[in-house]
Amino acid sequence: MSDLKMATENASEKLPTSPEHSIRQGEAEPTMTYFMASDDDREVFKVGDAGASQFRALGLFRTVIVLVKLCFATGVLSIPSALGVVGYGPGLVLLALWSALTIYYSYVAYQFRMKFAGVHNIVDAAMVMGGPIAREVTSALFLLTWILCTGSGFIGLSQGLKILANGRGCTIVWTLVAAIATGVLSSIRTLGKLAILTWIGFGSIFTAVFIVVVGVTTVDRPAAAPPTGPYELGVLAVGHPTFVAGLVAALNLFSGFGSTSTFMPVIAEMKVPRQFPKALFISQGFLVACYISFGMVIYLYCGQYITSPSLANAGGTLEKIAYGISIPGFMMTSTLWVHVAAKFLLVRILRDSKHLQDNSLVHWATWLSSTIGLTVLSFILAEAIPFFNYILGLIGSLCCSPTCLVIPAIMGLYLHKGNYFASKGVTALCALHCVTIVGGTFMAIAGTYTTIQSIVDAYASGGVAGAFTCS
Repeated sequence: MSDLKMATENASEKLPTSPEHSIRQGEAEPTMTYFMASDDDREVFKVGDAGASQFRALGLFRTVIVLVKLCFATGVLSIPSALGVVGYGPGLVLLALWSALTIYYSYVAYQFRMKFAGVHNIVDAAMVMGGPIAREVTSALFLLTWILCTGSGFIGLSQGLKILANGRGCTIVWTLVAAIATGVLSSIRTLGKLAILTWIGFGSIFTAVFIVVVGVTTVDRPAAAPPTGPYELGVLAVGHPTFVAGLVAALNLFSGFGSTSTFMPVIAEMKVPRQFPKALFISQGFLVACYISFGMVIYLYCGQYITSPSLANAGGTLEKIAYGISIPGFMMTSTLWVHVAAKFLLVRILRDSKHLQDNSLVHWATWLSSTIGLTVLSFILAEAIPFFNYILGLIGSLCCSPTCLVIPAIMGLYLHKGNYFASKGVTALCALHCVTIVGGTFMAIAGTYTTIQSIVDAYASGGVAGAFTCS
């Protein structure tokens, strides 16, 4: 009998559960028991098992850094251009809205995860709430999200490498270099061991963006502006975009918060999971402050001549310096995303097995197959959709809307199951969850359609390079 099952049976003598807290099992799925409580004996990864790798190594500070780095990535580089579409007024409102919603629903996911302590990720949560079908649909969404996100990181990294090489070399080759580096680094098995690299990665991309912010305030004109003669920045307080352009811009702003669906696996590797709320509020407060300040300064100084990714806005030597410094950041961004997705596969395949934490052949074969396979798929998608804004729009609509908003809102309703009208506060929260489900579903459907249509139009107009071509 597995440790998880034994712990559950022991806990059941002290912690009675009601029928709605039981999980619906699939016949072919290994036993995976959920329970009300969250002490260390019931966690997915155990502390102190003899001969086992220690996955639970994240303290509060390391957790804050990991949470910031998971989000502070390619999304920040599209914020100025999105502000140029919708205007800085609506853009700031959207940034505040997305920040508030994702922080709140990350906390809801934490509450759900701590009540059902065997839950490792949103896929496990979907299994609790909706059974095997919900689990498989959510599995596909979760993996697609991080394959696409990793692909966006490859695009940014390949652009930086090519700029540093003065435009020499094929883009496919630079993307391949990014993929190989990501595959190697993401194979480090624990977030605790990745923490120092995560700090370096965050520091590099933060510094790169800061250089651009300072750079655009010191140059005579934006890099994309006419080299001589008068010019108008055309800064808009309120933009008047078409529905398609406005929705894609809103999704680009949302994608900066789209990594919150990976926070549940991070909790599983914390030394003290109950410290997660503190890490969440610190990291996300810092994140939104950076997004607003960086995005506003770059947009106000570049206006209609904004570029995406935003590292190219200062131009010349500053552009090269920014891209050069950002390379470790792009690399760690892709590494973390592959790592989290691969960890999901590892737990899904080896849960309740002695191989989950042992240094066995089965463990390593499963782990390396997951990291390498996901890296390959990300490389293919990066070459199939080789333009930055559209891939971020697709991530925000098709993937992040369901995983960051819709599913956590359903978790919130599930936590109050049978007590929706227990008090005015509970009723108001449940109403918010219902509104979020409707809004998130609309974003997913309409956003995916408009982004795909934008990609088709871009190919048809010849405005972008073709898939798998050197540029």
